[in-house]
Amino acid sequence: MKNKEKHNIYASVDSLGLTLFEKYKYLTEKDEDIVKLKQKVSKIIKSRNLSSIMNDTKWLELQQNIDSLPFPPAYNEKLILKDKAVFTFKDFKDPPKYQGDWSSFWQEGLPIFFTIEWLEIRATQQIHQGRLVPPKIIDATKALVQLLNKLNIPFEQESDIITIYGYK
Repeated sequence: MKNKEKHNIYASVDSLGLTLFEKYKYLTEKDEDIVKLKQKVSKIIKSRNLSSIMNDTKWLELQQNIDSLPFPPAYNEKLILKDKAVFTFKDFKDPPKYQGDWSSFWQEGLPIFFTIEWLEIRATQQIHQGRLVPPKIIDATKALVQLLNKLNIPFEQESDIITIYGYK
């Protein structure tokens, strides 16, 4: 697919009056590179004998409802195409000082859903108070767990780290 054609697909999607789900489906079906990526991911899933745990609808529900939390929590992902995650929140004692970008893949936020092996969410955040004052910790773990239960999204929890599996 030529860059100009790809640009036109992404530039026109907002003018089509589609819902977020319809935009996601439209872009993942019209972008030839994403179609090829989906085929590659499918082969890996089959070769590793993985089962799908999440689907596009569940990921989109989570994405749309994450703003009900006090802040958009930081997340880390392990993608099917990668051998391992760059890091895991278990490697760090302190909560992150940043928030997560829960926008759509075409806005450079969350990865394309079918590529996510697991998503690790840390619903605590450090807020800097000053050099001599310890950071303020905001904990939205309980609210995140309630949201996931409300949306019937399966997850595993270890302290303030929530893991959602796309495949297992």
